[in-house]
Amino acid sequence: MSSSIWVFPGQGSQHKGMGEALFARFPDLVNEADEVLGYSIRELCLEDLNGVLGETEFTQPALFVVSALGLLAQREDGLAAPQCYAGHSLGEFAALFAAGAFDFATGVALVKERGRLMSTARRGAMAAVVGLTQARVAELIAGSAFNGIDIANVNCAQQIVISGLYDDIVACETLFTQAGARYVKLNVSAAFHSRYMRDIEQQFKQFAQSFTFNPLNARVISNYTALDYPQTDYLSLLTRQISHPVRWYESISRLLAQGEVSQQEIGPGQVLTSLFAKIKAQPMTLSAEPKGLNAASAAKPRVVFMYGGQGAQYYGMGAELYRRNAAFRSQMDQCDALYRQHTGHSLLEPLYDETRRHLPLTDVVLSNAALLSVGVSLTRVLGAEGVEPGAVVGYSLGECISAVVAGVLTLDDAMKLLVNQARLLSEKTAGGGMMSVLAPVDHFHAHSALYQHTELASINFQKNFVVSGELQRLAALKEQLTQQQIISMLLPVEQPFHSAGIAAIEQDFRALVGTLAIQTSSLPVYSAMSGTSVARWDDEYFWRVLRDRVDFFSLMKVLSENSDAFFVDLSPSGTLSTFLKYGFPTLIQHGTAINQFGRNVESVSNLLNELKKHSEQAVTEGA
Repeated sequence: MSSSIWVFPGQGSQHKGMGEALFARFPDLVNEADEVLGYSIRELCLEDLNGVLGETEFTQPALFVVSALGLLAQREDGLAAPQCYAGHSLGEFAALFAAGAFDFATGVALVKERGRLMSTARRGAMAAVVGLTQARVAELIAGSAFNGIDIANVNCAQQIVISGLYDDIVACETLFTQAGARYVKLNVSAAFHSRYMRDIEQQFKQFAQSFTFNPLNARVISNYTALDYPQTDYLSLLTRQISHPVRWYESISRLLAQGEVSQQEIGPGQVLTSLFAKIKAQPMTLSAEPKGLNAASAAKPRVVFMYGGQGAQYYGMGAELYRRNAAFRSQMDQCDALYRQHTGHSLLEPLYDETRRHLPLTDVVLSNAALLSVGVSLTRVLGAEGVEPGAVVGYSLGECISAVVAGVLTLDDAMKLLVNQARLLSEKTAGGGMMSVLAPVDHFHAHSALYQHTELASINFQKNFVVSGELQRLAALKEQLTQQQIISMLLPVEQPFHSAGIAAIEQDFRALVGTLAIQTSSLPVYSAMSGTSVARWDDEYFWRVLRDRVDFFSLMKVLSENSDAFFVDLSPSGTLSTFLKYGFPTLIQHGTAINQFGRNVESVSNLLNELKKHSEQAVTEGA
């Protein structure tokens, strides 16, 4: 399958004289830009009398205007529209403008403020490391004393841009040149796309929230995810790229993996054209990203296991199975032993303490480990009955359980990851929470003032979403929703998962992931965070699982296409099966192993009977 893409460059491509013909061609828009900016964009680009074109505050509006006018010129000249758009860093604004996200004046206002804010960042620097892979650059940084350096851009296989404080970027040059790289300091004054831009990111987000962002009318590839933007509700992707890496190499490689690609660069320079040739010669190796369960291979998975996350836990989960099922008990005992190694305490004693039966399980260290343990133990129960998954789905913490079931992580490493993640959260994110709201997600978007102190954390089905924030803010929101006769429920968690409230643990968490022994997946693993199969198991993926919004509803819409699989919910509350019941009442076959109401042995038996009927039906239909 062939595709076409128009791409827009970022900072570094500007030069005096750019856009001359375009300014003459679109005088009304030039005047509009001047009104927003408060100075002549034409004089800045063509004359630059004050020598400021290379300064971030002025570079960003100048590049956007020239790129946007270049786009309009192409359309006016009758060129056929491409299948998708993408922009490198700042260029992403031009790509979104091309897809109808906002009008020209809004785009100018956005990049004006972005440039102004970024120009105020503390003194930093960036450098291109040429001749080494991303993995090698990360390895060198991890083994050095330069723990304040981040990877900012992954442009192609052996062109990696790093970002950090000025003194560190200057001092680390020999670290890379001695490893055989060419080291090129970039002409910038701040550490773009790094942890040092987080304050700028938050300030820009607050500014951008005052504007209206339209539904996209074309595909746009995100710098932050290397995947398509959603059609709506995408502002967070645009703001997060300020403090996160530009994944250009992966973005273009994904297109190339689908067939021939025709790329056209719009804007000054040919930087992205040069990168395209390099990426085409050496594309990133990616796993396939099927659109549905049947697209992955000729063998359709008949059974898909699903694993949920925080909010589903309770004291006593699986207690009856622990007493009466040998497979479950054996696996839980193994988990208990691992938990003791990592914490010095028992997992099972508090979990199955009858005196705690009616208390909320809010201890995140215990609940993280318990959810993992119950998930893998229920998997063991079904395996003992001959039921194995053809694919797995992970929801939030459940993505870690999926990684264990698929052989990506050992159970020991998963326990280590979740216990230490929980410790970081306990130390640095106290006072937060999450709340489930029984209303369409449109209610969140239509009442921005009501939800202004929260973030959208997950979308479960058409009439249910979850928000994260400070606990006192959530309590106040709950009262207001009750007055509107909207049902809401605080979840038994004390951390604002899937929101900026956990940003404080990012660097420590990424370093923790770097200590894990990650293996190749033995099964297709589908992520409710990305809406696709998991292609790369790295610190970026695991961090996004924790930080980014979950959209279970969108993932299941994709997986339900032409699929006759049976989805088995192995979370302790049957939560995911409930989401399917209300979100896809006739489309998806599903069942749950246990729930919070007890009678575990009976519910597992009922599930096994349902799976047997499904298997017999599949054999009959295939005959």
